[in-house]
Amino acid sequence: MRTGRFLAVLLVAAGCGGDDDGGAGDHAAIDAGGAIDAAGGTDAGLPPADEFVPVDLAGCDGIGPGSEDCHLRLLWRPAACGGGACERLVVYWSGGEQTCATGNYDPLLEHYADAGFVAVCGQVFTTSAEAGRYPYADELERTAHLIARARAEAGAAWDGSHLLIAGVSHGATAPAAAIAAGRVFRDDAAVWTGSQRTAVVLFDGISNPATLEEWTAVQDGCASWHRRFVGRYGDGDPLAHSCSNGACYCSDPPHADDWARDVTVIGADTPPSPYGCDDFSAATGEPILYRYVSCGGGAAPPCGSLGTIIPDDQQSAPYEAIRGCDGITASYQDLPACPHTACGGWDVCGGADAIAWLEDNGW
Repeated sequence: MRTGRFLAVLLVAAGCGGDDDGGAGDHAAIDAGGAIDAAGGTDAGLPPADEFVPVDLAGCDGIGPGSEDCHLRLLWRPAACGGGACERLVVYWSGGEQTCATGNYDPLLEHYADAGFVAVCGQVFTTSAEAGRYPYADELERTAHLIARARAEAGAAWDGSHLLIAGVSHGATAPAAAIAAGRVFRDDAAVWTGSQRTAVVLFDGISNPATLEEWTAVQDGCASWHRRFVGRYGDGDPLAHSCSNGACYCSDPPHADDWARDVTVIGADTPPSPYGCDDFSAATGEPILYRYVSCGGGAAPPCGSLGTIIPDDQQSAPYEAIRGCDGITASYQDLPACPHTACGGWDVCGGADAIAWLEDNGW
């Protein structure tokens, strides 16, 4: 297979985009969807089988940050679940391009549905621009609301037992920050956990925005990404790194605490992460499974569509920090040849590998 054809297949299989276009052109109450029962499922009926079900939530019911709509898109295949309810539900979060509603992730949802999941794509905003305006931890309430709605929309198609939270880029960053900021596996377990098993799979996510910003500063062609990464924290969006501009973290910006809330590397000191093991684990039950996947972009230039946008340490560092926590089982996969835009793709960029790992650990 020639290289161009190979990359095209990757991009379709992944159904994902970069975290955002970088300026380069390119509480959790269930309302009207069924209430969560004691087993973790819902009292709602079955969604239509073998067809995509779009769910648009106007203004995300007024939940901040921002006021854009949220979106879900669901697919399930009864035959893949033995003709009855599926044991497994995946909520797969869109990258910063925010395109679940457009069907961009449909090929990926089909793979998950074929593997016996009720497959849901979650989109916390409508536009890429809005997805770049806020600290990731601020998305906690929107993310929780969408997970609750995903459970409700799945209805009786899911038995409530196995819940997978997964995503790529922005979709592997904001959920991790929300999990820690809300201590959700302890404080909101009815929404965020399966009754038997819970897992988190993060494809090419960000774990430390300050070290990421510094990395872009020394890469050719990454200025627009630098602007996006810094601009999220509200103190300006400089193209160039500087420790005296009042915007980059090392310049002691007014919103430095927001940078720190997005640092999901336990024990990190620059910025100082506010999180410990208990913020990522559950109080009881089976260990939470975490898998971190890096996509390196091969020999392509960084910050381009076929290169790396999020360097490997953004995934390896949180893995190394979390792997020793009680109540957590963790793994890490490095895929140096896969571009960021294809990370999480099913056949060759980590998707199927992640499911095999889950199954090796009781799924």
